[in-house]
Amino acid sequence: MPDTGFNLSVVYPQAFPASREEDLLSNLQLLSTIDSINVVELTAITDLQIRKGAASVLHGLFRSVIFLAGLPSFHEKAFLNAEGEDRLRAIEYTKHLIEEASELGANAILVVSGPDVSPHQRDASRSRLSKSLIALCQFGKINFPEVQIRLEHTDREIHRRQLIGPTSDSLWLINEVAKRGYSLDLNLDLSHILQLHEDVRTTLNITKDHCSHFHLSNCVLRDSSHQLFGDHHPPFGFPDSEVGNRQLVETFQNLRDLGYLGSKKVTTIGIEVVPLAGDDPWKTLEVAVSTIEAARIETSRE
Repeated sequence: MPDTGFNLSVVYPQAFPASREEDLLSNLQLLSTIDSINVVELTAITDLQIRKGAASVLHGLFRSVIFLAGLPSFHEKAFLNAEGEDRLRAIEYTKHLIEEASELGANAILVVSGPDVSPHQRDASRSRLSKSLIALCQFGKINFPEVQIRLEHTDREIHRRQLIGPTSDSLWLINEVAKRGYSLDLNLDLSHILQLHEDVRTTLNITKDHCSHFHLSNCVLRDSSHQLFGDHHPPFGFPDSEVGNRQLVETFQNLRDLGYLGSKKVTTIGIEVVPLAGDDPWKTLEVAVSTIEAARIETSRE
């Protein structure tokens, strides 16, 4: 892999949304042959034998592994900002996901907040989320210190409609967790930033001390009646979408200028692109990789 100043990852469940678990090991082998990709982001694997097989080969194939807790948490309705027994159940469920992340050799797990609530309930919901994150950080530090807990914030009003939500809320949570002596990092996502109507450079600047993981992704925002409106991650340059070459170049410029790329800080840049219906996922990924590489090269010439 060329010296790019960052690690390049693929968000596996998005890149291969129709893939079966039994295809995982062969797909991982094929992914490892793509020179520019050295990190893979995986979610829960229900088949124990496949999970053991993946654990035995992953670090021979990739530089690191990142575990995505959002999808299984949504499926189980295990929301960390829930109330009462539901919140305690979500904490216990997420602890099991941290353990699974460790089994796979992951160095980080991405958690999400849970759904948004009415405006007058948000303070209480954020407080519950803070308590949940502190409990998970405590559990992780004692039992699985090699697995860093990262919060991925999404949109609040467009599609996912999660509590977190605005970047300022994420920074508040980081501060609350830090008061208890724990560290919470962020995963940022280009599509989510745009859906939050935040400025990309500003968001990257105010989070640079807490973020070393950034997803490059696309979204459709101009037509609310479009079937891909919101957080569907279509390919870069999709008609009437937000992220094409210009936005990618600007994003790389921001990452470079703000210190995300280079020897002092090696950021993981994740490709989060979903193939369109009927498209070959491998071809979609190939185009996404080449599009990102072209944007990186264009940035490096400036």
